[in-house]
Amino acid sequence: MKKKKRTAGLVLVLVCASSGIVAAAPDEQLDEYTLDTVVVEANRTKNKFGDIVTEQSYYRTGGDVDVITSEDIAQRHYADMTSAIKTLPGVQVNSIGYHGGEYGAGTQYNTTVTINGDDRVVICLDGRRVDNAVSGLMSSQSANWTKALANLDQVTSIDNVEAIEIIKGPGASKYGADATGGVINIITKKGALEPHGKIDLATGAYSHHIYRFNYSGSTKDGSFRYFVSGMRDQGGSGKYYDQMTGREYNYHGTDFKDSSFNIRLDKYFGKDKQLTFSYNHTDAYDGYPITVPDYRYMTKAEYLAMMHRYKVLKLYGAIKNQGYRNNWYLNGLKGSATGHNNFDYDLTYSFGKDHDMESYVRAYYQVHKYWLVWGPREEDVWSPRPVPTPWDPEWDEYVKARTVTKRDKRNKDNDYNHGIEGQIGKSFGPHDVLFGWALDWSRHESFSTSSITGKETTTNVKQTTFVSFLQDKIHVNDRFEIAPALRFQWANAASTSREAGTTSEGNSKYSKVTAAVNAEYLFSPGFSIFAGWTQVNRPLKPNDYKMNASLYMDQKLENEHGNAYTIGLKKEFSKNTSAFINYDYMHMDNAISRQSVWDDSVGDWRAKSVNAEQTRWAFNMGINHRFSPQWRMRLSYSTVDEHWAAKHGMIIQPGLGIDSIYINAYINSTRPKHKTVLDVSYEQGKWSSSLTAMMYSGMDTRYFTANRFLILDWALNYKINKDTTVYLTVDNLTNEGYEVKFHPYVGKGAYAMPGRTFMLGVEYKF
Repeated sequence: MKKKKRTAGLVLVLVCASSGIVAAAPDEQLDEYTLDTVVVEANRTKNKFGDIVTEQSYYRTGGDVDVITSEDIAQRHYADMTSAIKTLPGVQVNSIGYHGGEYGAGTQYNTTVTINGDDRVVICLDGRRVDNAVSGLMSSQSANWTKALANLDQVTSIDNVEAIEIIKGPGASKYGADATGGVINIITKKGALEPHGKIDLATGAYSHHIYRFNYSGSTKDGSFRYFVSGMRDQGGSGKYYDQMTGREYNYHGTDFKDSSFNIRLDKYFGKDKQLTFSYNHTDAYDGYPITVPDYRYMTKAEYLAMMHRYKVLKLYGAIKNQGYRNNWYLNGLKGSATGHNNFDYDLTYSFGKDHDMESYVRAYYQVHKYWLVWGPREEDVWSPRPVPTPWDPEWDEYVKARTVTKRDKRNKDNDYNHGIEGQIGKSFGPHDVLFGWALDWSRHESFSTSSITGKETTTNVKQTTFVSFLQDKIHVNDRFEIAPALRFQWANAASTSREAGTTSEGNSKYSKVTAAVNAEYLFSPGFSIFAGWTQVNRPLKPNDYKMNASLYMDQKLENEHGNAYTIGLKKEFSKNTSAFINYDYMHMDNAISRQSVWDDSVGDWRAKSVNAEQTRWAFNMGINHRFSPQWRMRLSYSTVDEHWAAKHGMIIQPGLGIDSIYINAYINSTRPKHKTVLDVSYEQGKWSSSLTAMMYSGMDTRYFTANRFLILDWALNYKINKDTTVYLTVDNLTNEGYEVKFHPYVGKGAYAMPGRTFMLGVEYKF
């Protein structure tokens, strides 16, 4: 391990020792970029190092970066953010197979995104982080299921997106020392100089309907611009193919209704000064079936045996109780649902640009409200009669009595964020210096109802955080640039308020300085290398400080810290062919996990929240080729390997306790090990089409229904005239039965992905 760390460090030193003056950075004139050395490739502007240029690319130096443009979104007709990024190398969307999911349960019942195998991914909207420091919506503790901080599909509408910038691994000091996996930065659309709008209507399988509109424009002199968009995306319960039984089933309870509204206003005061106001609203009411049933155990005798093991013997989880997830079969029938209602306000004043580095100050306010909808308790509806099974004549009456509506909201949680942030960018000779800061006040409000008294109680957790960073991008010569950076993090003691009073978690107060270095070297035109190193510091959650002997060993959990490294090559062989290769290595000295460890006090293995060592390797490679003006191809491959080791004298159960319901790490057996993507697109006259083949492979058939899955997605566009386009999209063209995540609590095949679905739409521009 130490040898690997020395090797990564040596590579970085060698890159940094190279030497030559980089030309001027991009200078933005409203929507236009003028760069001295750029290449336009498939609607993407690249600098001489081969880096994709965006409005905010000055935050990073080199790195493994992909960008989804608004043109990509328009051609492929993606329904949401995760659909847009799922085929990118190094990116894995760990989907539960339906919209929504249970907040607070992390990866077990939620769709999350990993980059290079790590779900410590920071999500930003126009460069501003959207997570809440004390939120328990994705996970209430650092060891619970996931380390994700936000749900990507709930940030804003896909129709509001100008570009999605995916920065893998270290490479953007501005966004945080906790972005171990990387950063997803959503850049929103702004008004155009010439007024225009678009209406997009689509309908498809399983009563799926999408309604979208947007309109943008400006005053005659262009000093004031506006962009407005709205969306409604709704559908009924779909179908899936079950690999274990070889049959297709209805996926009961997966109906959904999502909507959004976005507005952005920009007022320009001369060349470099502008005031921007943005408002983003998303709303959802999504069916919550939890998982698909296990039809191998869906006879009356097996169902009753499972319920006996569950209710009498208290055996929970698929490992101890086969067919356990059938206990939730009713959820797909009775209307259980999750929902959110989010409001984001942002006001930014930009007062200068120097070498494309923006200086600004910003104020923001976020209100994110979430809820679960559950039916009444069994004893309220069915007692004292025994609970029926799906084969009993009372079953329909039982389902009807427990069917719920949106009025039955329970387990409500709210997140509140407000803060101010800013940055200043100045160029001094070969130095492009960025200084930034952010002061954030976070609050998480949760409601719980007593099962005995029916009384609702409220809990509020609050914390104030401050961060700042200083980065100097040094243009050493025309071939080499290096960007050292420092980042400071501070937080006061988190406080928890209940009816009984307010308590302060004194140990939650912290301050930390971390460093990062990123560098890039140009061997020859079209051939470059980049490398980076980042110190990782990821603070604990407030709930981590509530010590409980049954949850922790004889230690206090500490902040996660470690080091992340990246190195990669980019090569343009010709104007039609380019390739890349990237390697990422991370070693966390103090990662937090829920592991099965030996407990001397009971003489047995016990699941505990512990600090442990985590090591992860990730490798991505790909090639892009244009065969002709009409035909293009993209081929990529990515793989991840991970290892955990005990510390503090602990002994981890062999196999990392894979049979334990508490395991939170996406270790190698619980996810696809390899992902290969071939994307072929064609464009000629009024026709354009794309076919994407994605192969997941290397899965362990003890946990997945097959060791590989091949998924085909197809999009076809026909332009009737300059304003009107009709399109057809087909997802999972061959109706493959597959899943992309496993959890031992619910067993193999629980997260079945949707079967073949299609959408037929028309887009009209005016």
